[in-house]
Amino acid sequence: MEVLLQHLLKWQYQSSLRSGSWRNTIDEQRYKIADLLQESPSLKSYPEEVLAQCYHRGLKAASNETELPINTFPVECPYSIAQVLDDEFLPDIIDL
Repeated sequence: MEVLLQHLLKWQYQSSLRSGSWRNTIDEQRYKIADLLQESPSLKSYPEEVLAQCYHRGLKAASNETELPINTFPVECPYSIAQVLDDEFLPDIIDL
């Protein structure tokens, strides 16, 4: 989920650099999570339980990769777990 959150942040905060590769990574991470949850239904609530922790790791990675200051991004995850896992959700553009 950390990689997924990292790419959602990059998608939102570096919209001018969006690529098919980023979209593929977002899709791939969602598919991996969905497959894991299907294989282990007992983990259904786990993504929501770890969202904050994964966000902070994804946030750090997004800051490192984009070279944007970490305080450019929200301190708390701006996406609900439903949005994070929704195949159709992509965050809106942020003008910096």
